Amino acid sequence: MKTPDEVVLRVSLAHARLLELVEQLDDRQKDAASALPGWSRGHVVKHLSDNARAFERQARAAMRGELVDMYDGGQTGRDSSIDSGAARSVTELCEELDLAQRGLEDAWSRMTEADWRRPVRFRRATVLDTALARWREAEIHAVDLKAGCRPRDWSVDFALHALDFLSSRTPTGVQLVLRVTDEEFARTLGIGRTVEVSGPLRDLAAWMAGRDVDAGLITTDPHLPTLGAWPPDPAD
Repeated sequence: MKTPDEVVLRVSLAHARLLELVEQLDDRQKDAASALPGWSRGHVVKHLSDNARAFERQARAAMRGELVDMYDGGQTGRDSSIDSGAARSVTELCEELDLAQRGLEDAWSRMTEADWRRPVRFRRATVLDTALARWREAEIHAVDLKAGCRPRDWSVDFALHALDFLSSRTPTGVQLVLRVTDEEFARTLGIGRTVEVSGPLRDLAAWMAGRDVDAGLITTDPHLPTLGAWPPDPAD
């Protein structure tokens, strides 16, 4: 488990990269399709802003000893905010993202070591878990923007974290052997018939995250296994 300071540093670096990616877009590019079905780049940017504020909300509520939902209006409110906000200009979206990310980092800067262990409703976990979740949001959605960031740009540290978090996506009845070709690393997940998937570490993490890979993967099956669902939020 990483310390809060280590996680916050990684999120801060990911936040800076997100801003750099968005700042290079114009309004036409903002309205172009992202890597997520049905979402433009504007949808992705708006979601990232709303998500930062949602995690700030979790942190500040935890400091008060309260448990609150991630988003006002639940899933419906979340989706409505993204759909309406995606139409705003790229300048407005960029400014909103910057403010939202700064607000989240400011909330975290006020936390003591004990505060990081406070419970939150998100995943029925802790404030530190929300920081790890924000790290995943920032790194994976940077790729979804299709604005120059690829899985190969992820750090080894993040790729290993993503594989850990996404291990529950291992198909039922399969013992999945992930064999990394560019690092001294292998991992076995699940129980059942053995299927080996090999390739670069970052590509394996991208595949487990449901994203396109850069170099390609090799499997002992005719096709790559169909992964299970994204780990659910048990608070839903």
